[in-house]
Parts: sequence; C-alpha cells; structure tokens
Amino acid sequence: MAGQSPEEAIRNRVKQYEAAHNAGDAEAAASVYALDGTHTYALGMTHRGRAEIAEGLRQLLAGLMRGTRISIKLLQIRLLTTDVALEESSFSLSGLRDPSGAALPPVTGLCLGVYQRIDEAWFAAAVQCMVPPPPPR
Repeated sequence: MAGQSPEEAIRNRVKQYEAAHNAGDAEAAASVYALDGTHTYALGMTHRGRAEIAEGLRQLLAGLMRGTRISIKLLQIRLLTTDVALEESSFSLSGLRDPSGAALPPVTGLCLGVYQRIDEAWFAAAVQCMVPPPPPR
C-alpha cells in the first residue's frame, strides 16, 4: 500500500473486505482490521480485536451468512489527520435465507468506519454498521 493515497489505500481495504466476505474467507476479511479494531454489526453485536472479528466472521459465514454476497459502495472518505480517516459506505447483503431455506430479500444499510494508518498501511480501527428502519407509512 506504500505509494498510494490514503483514499486509494482505504478504497482497496474495503474491496479486500468485500472480496474476502464473498469468498467466505473470515481470516482475509479480518485482516482489514487493526489488531485492536472493532466491528459492530447491524444486528447489534460487537467483536473486539482482529482475532475476535475473525472468529465471529467464521461463525457468521458458516452459519447465518453462509453463501451470502456483500456489495459495498463507498460514499465518502474524509481525512481527519494524516493518520486517521472516516469512511462512509452503503452495503447490500444478498443470499440470506430464513430457517426453512427460503430466500430473503437483500438487506441494505450504512457503515461508518474509522481507519488508522499503522506503519504505512491503513487498517479499520472501528466499523459500525446499521440498517435504517423503514420509512413511516
């Protein structure tokens, strides 16, 4: 990642996470995070530290999210300092199934990530995702 702009490096990290999730590779997805990084999922659970994130992703990708595909659209990357940036994105998760095996509609939501430069590479320090409630009728 040396020689890349911070925006390019973060964009590549997001692509790395997306590709790893879609391949069902929890270790590769977790490698996007700092060793002490956190991820709060739209379901409300938080994994703390790269090892816990990897274990949580292993369980999710073998269970509830088995065979799912995520599509992440970067909305904005904003540098706060030379070593810290905010990343805003939207996501769509398809391939979910209910307990009977019937296909569910894609879930869409938003994520806010704090990225940190560590030894010339960018890592997710904290990512929080949410699924907005449906609009009132």
